[in-house]
Amino acid sequence: MLYLNCYCYSQHELPFVIANLKEGYNYIDKLVLYEYNYTHTGVKKDYQMEKVLHLIPSELRKKLDYKKIDISNYIIPAYNNEPGNPKIHNNNEPVQRSWFFNDKDYNLKDEDIIIDHDIDEIIYKDSYPLLIQELNNKKRPLSIKLNQFFFKHNYLWADCNFSSPTIYKYSMVRRNKRKIKNLRIQNLRDLSQKTNKIYGCHMSWVMPVDFMINKLHSYSHPEYRKFANLDLLEKAIKEKKYIFNSGVNFNINELELNDIRIPEYLQRENIFDYI
Repeated sequence: MLYLNCYCYSQHELPFVIANLKEGYNYIDKLVLYEYNYTHTGVKKDYQMEKVLHLIPSELRKKLDYKKIDISNYIIPAYNNEPGNPKIHNNNEPVQRSWFFNDKDYNLKDEDIIIDHDIDEIIYKDSYPLLIQELNNKKRPLSIKLNQFFFKHNYLWADCNFSSPTIYKYSMVRRNKRKIKNLRIQNLRDLSQKTNKIYGCHMSWVMPVDFMINKLHSYSHPEYRKFANLDLLEKAIKEKKYIFNSGVNFNINELELNDIRIPEYLQRENIFDYI
């Protein structure tokens, strides 16, 4: 079995769900998509994705398992978190990334392959066989190199090396015994051992501006909350400027929409026209 294990928090992520299903359909057995009732910062939220699931083409839905999960017993309030964000990075985020390994609906076997990623991280259709071959050759968990897009789905950040999602066989991680309460924690991101090639893309901060503001109040980096300003964000997008940290090389190549580095489903002008 080959599983895509990921989670979502907002209805703007629907195009990335569909893109993952279309790109991976001939290779994956399930895209397991969790949505939780709390943000990384421990703020209560409603379930957003269920409102737009009906827009997923029916032929793709049979490989999607969408699950709403109540994590009230595990979450720690962390909206005003201390430096380093330990409540978020040591508790809230690992809980959300680990639910799959505690889900009794999946009887994981040693040879099962798991691609552990955020829903805006998409493996290209033609890359699946090569990615699996590299995993089999190296015989250890790998972080997957991706093209990094930023602000828009045709803004390629040319000099950014992104490799946060991971691929592994269940046998490589099943002995991990770390727990939060009774929940087994399996949170592999940004490993030192990475793939040789780029196998997909990350659509980072690719969303309408009002959703960016919401993200800045809910995700695992509260230190960036000061940028939750409509005018500031719109100006940064227009000027192709990276505002979150100074001194970062932010060279954007604006691609044609039919560029092969953009997943096929996203090769159109307005991917958020349903909102």
